Amino acid sequence: MVTRSNTTTPRVSVIVAAYEAHATIGGCLDALRGQTYRDFEVVLVDSSPNDDTAHIAERFPEVRFEHSETRLYPHEARNRAASHTHGELLVSIDADVYPHPHWLAELVREYDASGQVIVGAIACHGRRLRDLGMHFCKFAKFLPAGTPRVIDTAPTANLLVARAHFDQVGGMRGDRYLADVTLGRDLEALGRQLRFAPGAIVEHHHTESSAAFLRERYVRGGIYGRMRASWLTRRSIALHLTASVAPVRLARIAALTFRYCAGAGMLGAFLLTWPLALAGHAASLAGESVAYAGALLRLRARRPTTRNSGAALARTNR
Repeated sequence: MVTRSNTTTPRVSVIVAAYEAHATIGGCLDALRGQTYRDFEVVLVDSSPNDDTAHIAERFPEVRFEHSETRLYPHEARNRAASHTHGELLVSIDADVYPHPHWLAELVREYDASGQVIVGAIACHGRRLRDLGMHFCKFAKFLPAGTPRVIDTAPTANLLVARAHFDQVGGMRGDRYLADVTLGRDLEALGRQLRFAPGAIVEHHHTESSAAFLRERYVRGGIYGRMRASWLTRRSIALHLTASVAPVRLARIAALTFRYCAGAGMLGAFLLTWPLALAGHAASLAGESVAYAGALLRLRARRPTTRNSGAALARTNR
């Protein structure tokens, strides 16, 4: 990336949120340093309880680094990073991804062609079966394949959005791990399309154990279920609970994952790793189901009984 004076504004600002990312942040910043597109700045916000990430960031003086003494969730760190940037375009990535050399050039090219929100592709770093199984569960929809197209999700692991639109929707907001879902909905409500750019590739490095992966899927499923329940009617919540408990949704998700992997030329790898990928989806649906059941119980508790309603009406009419 270029070295700039204080009076020169880059076109692109790359924001990175980090927490306990010392195993991957060096590779991430190295990959950013190797981009063919040069008109950009990088802001890294870290809220780790130690200085490991800070020490690695010292090797990259071109990166603007901030350490938060308090724990920040990803969307909070991204919002803080964005507040320190100057570019016309904001690009969000995770601290555990490694962008390909032409990644940023491809994101900008797709934006210049469409003027829309650009979602880049997410490949798997490494070929261990465990890593691939986790990756297919999380990111099968974003495997680098096909042609640019409109999609329905905007993961902040690889996302470009115009600063004006980011500011217009109030930045990233929502729950601790699903602010990207809210951001995508907000941008679509603004009239923006979410366009997938299969040539803008980052590789995601999976460092968690299989047990940690399944726990994370369950927790995120619960968070998503609570958020989704807040959008739905009582009847819709009940229908989603039924579909999640029954094998209906799991079968549909498995079929979609199969299709995405086949389209990316990775069907063989999927067939070898489908038990872990399917277990991850099942854990997520279990978390959702618990959230939907809780939402229904809360709605039932708040609904007055017929006797109580009649008594209240009688008191009112006295």
